Amino acid sequence: MKNKRIGSVLMCLVFWSIGYSQEVGCEAAKSGFLRFDGACIRKITSNNCVNLDITDSYDFEGKEFVFVWDMGDGTTLEGLNIDHCYENPGPYVATLSLEDPITKATIKEEASIDIIIKGSFELIMEPLEDVRTSIAESASFLLDYPDSAYQIKYTYWDFGDGTFSCEETPDHIYERTGVYYRSLLIGLESDIDRVTLCANDSVRVKLADPTAGMLTDKLDLLTMDSRYLEDKSIYFLLKKSSAGYSEVEGMDDLTGGIDYRIVAFRGNRIYDSGDITMPSDSDQKSIQQTISDKTKQLADQEPLRLDPLFFELDQNELSRKMKKSLDDHIELLENLPMMKVELGVYTTSGGSFNRGVALSIKRAELIKQYMVDEGVEKERIVVTNPNTSRSLINSCLTGSDCDYVDESLNRRADFKLKMRR
Repeated sequence: MKNKRIGSVLMCLVFWSIGYSQEVGCEAAKSGFLRFDGACIRKITSNNCVNLDITDSYDFEGKEFVFVWDMGDGTTLEGLNIDHCYENPGPYVATLSLEDPITKATIKEEASIDIIIKGSFELIMEPLEDVRTSIAESASFLLDYPDSAYQIKYTYWDFGDGTFSCEETPDHIYERTGVYYRSLLIGLESDIDRVTLCANDSVRVKLADPTAGMLTDKLDLLTMDSRYLEDKSIYFLLKKSSAGYSEVEGMDDLTGGIDYRIVAFRGNRIYDSGDITMPSDSDQKSIQQTISDKTKQLADQEPLRLDPLFFELDQNELSRKMKKSLDDHIELLENLPMMKVELGVYTTSGGSFNRGVALSIKRAELIKQYMVDEGVEKERIVVTNPNTSRSLINSCLTGSDCDYVDESLNRRADFKLKMRR
């Protein structure tokens, strides 16, 4: 019998490899990351099955043999083309023996094949929420892998701002506002294999409140008019230019001769400092002090608000009182060119749900058109879908025993403040 070749086809995530044990330092990890040009793979799904096909591997010269495979996990199979699934990840050696069915002679270990079953891997970057400049944030991740066979050899973080770290859970400070794209590269090794996982995400960094949340803390204590208006308090420090207002990117951006503006809002409430003019000879320290003092003054006042409007039962027109309230809202928005509003209009829960949704939309469009006619830019008014964001202010559900006053609270229009982008 002539042994021509051994052929094998390994399905999906079964890989051939050689052993190695070279240490990977931080600079080497950085260099590897910069050279890394493959697709960012954060998940490998286990496929523990292999196919071994030696149909074309032998010239039998008229002889018939029984081909017996020892799969390395206690399983024995016969045939020229066999399929096998392993229960656990790890390295295996499949050996082939040949038996003469007439003489019962056996040729042991005629061939052997190294098989690596990788198992499942998944890398998840923990998202960062409400990131602020000059405040340390801890970067972390979740990693699912066959820890009995593999070890983490290196971890490499690129924070998207020109800095990196090889710690597993590093603390990082962004010095400037903006959107940064983080990347994480993790190398794992076993005795005979290695795996590289990669993940990325984006982080929006906002300016840190120099007064440590004085205004936002006050806003958080307020009771909102409805669940629709329950929102997170947000603080902005803006600078004025001929193009309008833009967010201050970092404290090192504070210079004299510029108008600044403090804005903090939540739901339909807003603190607004108006323009704060800094003398041209102001240094960074004096500007910060002025901003802090102005914030403290605002905290002693009541925030401005966009009051809700209330419709009469089945009403689809604006009363004189409602127009007066809308005129006040329009005036406020004229003084807040950096803001827009989300308009949520609702009806009571009684009657047909679809009819209530349709009526809500009509009322919302009626309000929006009035504001546009009075000079508010169309793109500054966003109408939310009442079908997906229904938000009763109380427990007056269909069939409940509510009086007219309680029911009327749900026939309302709410104005939620948002920053324009």
